[in-house]
Amino acid sequence: MLIGISGMISSGKSTLTSKLVNFYGEHCLFLNEYEHDDEVFNTFLKWLYDRKNNIGLGFQTYVIENHLARVDGINYRFNLLGMDKNKEYIFLDRFCLEHYIFALVNLKTSQQKVWLAYQKAFESMVSKEQLPELVIYLDISFETFKQRIMQRGREVEINNFEINKEYFNELHSTYKTMFLKLIEKYKLTCKIINTNNMNEDEVFKEAAKLIEEYTRSRNCEVFNE
Repeated sequence: MLIGISGMISSGKSTLTSKLVNFYGEHCLFLNEYEHDDEVFNTFLKWLYDRKNNIGLGFQTYVIENHLARVDGINYRFNLLGMDKNKEYIFLDRFCLEHYIFALVNLKTSQQKVWLAYQKAFESMVSKEQLPELVIYLDISFETFKQRIMQRGREVEINNFEINKEYFNELHSTYKTMFLKLIEKYKLTCKIINTNNMNEDEVFKEAAKLIEEYTRSRNCEVFNE
């Protein structure tokens, strides 16, 4: 079963994914948002935070193509290992619909034909098999976002925070609204956890409970068909 762990930058996706992987152990696989040694991604990301011009479409296209190829790869591995989609999991640290939101914000100042080209490419590339069956969305306020982005200490984010403050504001104000529209469009099941006043363990316990409840409900429906 494919499960997406979603939310704004610094919402705690990677931390939650790590805890879920430790909890489910050999009964799950996981896919990081990106490979930390991906030089292309890291270079594009630095250029983005440095506010360099004319990198938007190239970056967004690379991100979605790379992500979908990696999802296909881990789906193949899941099947190759003979894992059971009814009770074993693949956890995605962010999934493809969220990359659409980043593109929406980052390509805002591009020509209309650029955005239309991205939309067309996105819709032609994404398949049902690459979308999660269950999505857990970690909701945070902008104030919580600021606190957490400083706490996690990524140099490229901290050093460029002030010149990207307007960008982060716009991304945060757009993210949840657009995310829920996409969830509805693609008819996905989504559970929201308000993490503002929760610690990492509390978020994990709530997420694990939601996963177990969904799995039981889903399997009952399959059994009764």
